[in-house]
Amino acid sequence: MLKYLETVTEDMLAVFILICLFWSLCKLAFGHKGDRFILVGVLAGVLASAVMAWMKNTTSRIATNQWNFYIFLATIGFTLLFSVFSIAFGRKHRKLTFYGSDTGESIGAGGWIVGISGAALTALLLFYELPDVLSYPFIFETAGKGFLSAEYFTRLAGYLLALLLMWVYVSFLYRCAMELDSTGAVLLVMNLALLTNAVRCFGLAVSKWTARSRWLTWLPAYSSKSWPWAFPLAKFTTNNTLFFILVIAGLSLIIPVLLFVKRTRITQPYANVAQHRKLKAYNRHCRRIAAVVVVFCALCVVNLTVVHALNNQKVELSPPETYEIRGEGDSAEIYIAMDQVNDGNLHRFEYVTDNKVEVRWIIVKKPGGGSYGVGLDACDVCGTAGYYQRGDQVVCKRCDVVMNINTIGFKGGCNPIPLAFRITDGYIIFQMSDILAAEREFK
Repeated sequence: MLKYLETVTEDMLAVFILICLFWSLCKLAFGHKGDRFILVGVLAGVLASAVMAWMKNTTSRIATNQWNFYIFLATIGFTLLFSVFSIAFGRKHRKLTFYGSDTGESIGAGGWIVGISGAALTALLLFYELPDVLSYPFIFETAGKGFLSAEYFTRLAGYLLALLLMWVYVSFLYRCAMELDSTGAVLLVMNLALLTNAVRCFGLAVSKWTARSRWLTWLPAYSSKSWPWAFPLAKFTTNNTLFFILVIAGLSLIIPVLLFVKRTRITQPYANVAQHRKLKAYNRHCRRIAAVVVVFCALCVVNLTVVHALNNQKVELSPPETYEIRGEGDSAEIYIAMDQVNDGNLHRFEYVTDNKVEVRWIIVKKPGGGSYGVGLDACDVCGTAGYYQRGDQVVCKRCDVVMNINTIGFKGGCNPIPLAFRITDGYIIFQMSDILAAEREFK
């Protein structure tokens, strides 16, 4: 659950904020006429994302790196177009174009350019991030238990909760912008947020160039001597996605803060006590809306920081336990006393081969009987990450899937790779040849 709560928030938070700011701007600047721009941008982005998600998961025709590079370039271009025209035409034609209201007047050429470039940015933002997010519910790892399992619904709950938190956040942010009723303030915040996103896109595009991608032969050849700034910028943007998201979220808080300050005292004239009470109630209502935005922004930041730390905390595997080897060479056998593993906990064992490869396996007694779950400390899905015990559960260290202990020993999903054994005279016995054969899994 926590994995997708964090992942979806990281993928979509900046996108939600930027689209919300553009919607607010269109509504303030163009009235109901502005809805067409946001509607076209969102529909185009969602449809293109759905097609891309389907193609990425059903075909091998999509070169993601190439697509992303050109998305970055287009995003930078439309950001510059939007910023230049929104500022220039807003200042020059305050009434008829950008700052016009829904009075039946023409939006004007500058307004159309601003709206179209904003709609294109909306579509590009969705097209870059949304395909993976749309794919998540179809690729949840559930240890082979399918859609109708607790593991699936736990992950789906985290996925939907992240979307719900962001939706509430931007819904109240939109209301804040409407109550603030300052096109200039929203325009300033949006331009700063878009430029922050454009800087990130530029750095990510540069990272493709510094990697000397073969499909970028039309660009000048990269060398650290000729372009000393390129690699540090690429490294910073690639490794600090969270920084750019937090900057955009921080910029969005300017709007509720301005609204809160604006509504701390009554500046409108009033004729009687009743009108005064009404104005006080309205100011209090606006301050509460601003407070909700700050609270839900904080919840999203918690998802990106605290939940991220929980998801990525290092889990130490328990140390391997002792056992007895009888015989020599490949015909030797490993003996483990049943009394040593009868407590229902996970027990880990290890054999170091002549090639210095550490072959690990686990044993756990299954509940409600005398059988044992035995397998390599590795699986076909997550490799040799291993398993650990959390309470009375056995959990994959890499994907956080909780194992059904009764299925350990069976092949499939994230289950441990089966390892042959037999039980004789109070011992669980393994053939050394089987342990050595498992060396290929741990190389």
